[in-house]
Amino acid sequence: MPLIKRSFYIPCKSSECIKIAEIIREKAPAVGSMDLEIRDNGIYITMYGYKTDIKNAWEYIRRMIIAYKQSIIEYKGYRRISIDYLVSKIKHTFPPKLLVEIIKHMGHSIDIDDHIIVTNAPLEIIEDTAKRIVELMDTIKYDVRGKTTKYYVITLSILTNKDPSEIYEKGLMLNHLIKDEDDKYRIRVEWRKAILDFLNTYKD
Repeated sequence: MPLIKRSFYIPCKSSECIKIAEIIREKAPAVGSMDLEIRDNGIYITMYGYKTDIKNAWEYIRRMIIAYKQSIIEYKGYRRISIDYLVSKIKHTFPPKLLVEIIKHMGHSIDIDDHIIVTNAPLEIIEDTAKRIVELMDTIKYDVRGKTTKYYVITLSILTNKDPSEIYEKGLMLNHLIKDEDDKYRIRVEWRKAILDFLNTYKD
């Protein structure tokens, strides 16, 4: 079967083009070679390979783009982002409630309605924060006990850009945390109020 070259065009604008190109690079099926060029009016794709491989790759890319545009809808400065999209993007589940709490503390408007996040925060901040939550959950899993203790430590670690070990130390000083009989950290007060108290103290 001979190798062929085919070109395709995806209409998009500015930051949307960058995000779509990123998704294509991450998830598109392999062909002989694929070049992406982002222009003002869209993305131009050139594929070189076997006809069947190119056809399958393009169909897969088209389905990905449709799913992406259905998952993220922007209107008047706000965007609707499906939880399923974020899970697919970071390749891991995460607690949406915790993401909402952190993004609010960053000064953005955010809410969840039926597995859809509605926010004015940039998509990159939402994605990066969800990814960081997953990373920190793995980091602290042997240090803490209880869901709300995790929420407290993760939220403060992200907002202050401090290592969890520093959050443990400060949390003990503020009497937010205690160590149990197994030497694990446990929160002893309501976690949201403790976060506000920590942040007010941290600013001082």
